[in-house]
Amino acid sequence: MACSVGPLGMVVACLMAAGTVGGAAIPPEVASHLVPAPDTTVWVRLARDIHAETNALRRDPAAYARHLERMLPGFDGTLLERRGRPSLRTDEGATAVAEAIAELQARRPVGPLRWSKGLTAAAGDHVRDQGPVGGLEHTGTDRSDPARRASRYGRWVQGIAENIAYGENSAREVVIQLLVDDGVPGRGHRDNMLSPNWGAGGVACGPHLRYRQMCVMDYAVRYVER
Repeated sequence: MACSVGPLGMVVACLMAAGTVGGAAIPPEVASHLVPAPDTTVWVRLARDIHAETNALRRDPAAYARHLERMLPGFDGTLLERRGRPSLRTDEGATAVAEAIAELQARRPVGPLRWSKGLTAAAGDHVRDQGPVGGLEHTGTDRSDPARRASRYGRWVQGIAENIAYGENSAREVVIQLLVDDGVPGRGHRDNMLSPNWGAGGVACGPHLRYRQMCVMDYAVRYVER
């Protein structure tokens, strides 16, 4: 398991892979499963919006690059000026954003992620575990990792990954932070969101003691709900 931390918006990501888990049929990934059921709570709405924003990215990476292009004029060296928001000090400045734009323009579309109740529940467990204590780890206080948490609610097949974002940001800002991956040489968060391997995803958000907001995004090649 390889994890990393980046300064742009305080983003943390972790990629895990494991052997195939079999034995049950995979439910058909019909369109109605691509978005979660409506909910009026702020945190669930944010999670839903991150899921939808991620699928918009996956369906048309080149078109999504336009959102990043709008950031470029705001850079003064490594300082990013944001309208109506405090300025943000980055590690790489416009260079990382320009790199992300070039990669998105060259990427082919990939299929949308099916919304998974089980992966969402697993992500929610980690939010409730780490948020109150201000934790910044993929390992829970009970020593659980993303694979173990996902196994509480179903069976993941062939591989699983997790991104975590910290800080008060909109759904689009969360996705853009992960895409740019400022200060993270491997750009693992970006790879997680754009990987054609993932077929299912779950998202949960909630309060965080240190950064006020955290969002956990779990991905699986396939996931069999209980």
